[in-house]
Amino acid sequence: MISIDYAARHLRGVWRLAMSDENWRDELDISTDGVFASFWAVALSAPFAIVGVLAEYRIASASPAFQSSLYARAPISVMAPAEILSSLIAWGLAIAALAFAARRLNATRETAALIIAYNWSQLLAYITVMAPAIIIAITGHAEVSALAFLAVLFFSLFLFWIVVRKNLPIDIGMTIMLIVALSAVSFGVFAVVTNLAVRLFQLFS
Repeated sequence: MISIDYAARHLRGVWRLAMSDENWRDELDISTDGVFASFWAVALSAPFAIVGVLAEYRIASASPAFQSSLYARAPISVMAPAEILSSLIAWGLAIAALAFAARRLNATRETAALIIAYNWSQLLAYITVMAPAIIIAITGHAEVSALAFLAVLFFSLFLFWIVVRKNLPIDIGMTIMLIVALSAVSFGVFAVVTNLAVRLFQLFS
């Protein structure tokens, strides 16, 4: 189990990385133990991910097109675990892809920093999901909250961009291709897992 100070220090390091602070590595434990400890970011992200899914469901239910959406075909008790599972799968695939890319680019020395920075940047991105969740909870304005979710998505992509650019020796074009490819994979995983969950629910309900 890691301490709150340990997690906060790594979040601070990722924030410094996002702000182009060249000393961002000073905050991170870039060691074998640090790599394993960074996977605590997955567990710490879970509460924020659940809040995000609940907020998405509330936004979708306020939309005129709700009846034709995936959320109308199964209850939130089915959709939430499916979305969380798809996020976990996508997270794991992203780490595998980044490690593979580092090896192919002869940047194995950067693999530890790459994985550590990616894991903690994901936690930071999930924390920002609280913004649209709070907006929909307090104001009930689905449109404003949806825009906030869009901002969170762009921030998440920005973090991914900066983590890759600072830890892999690739140019802008290759970085864009990598991010687009992994985003497509993530969307594909989401589509497969959620649709499978809906079909299973309809089959056994």
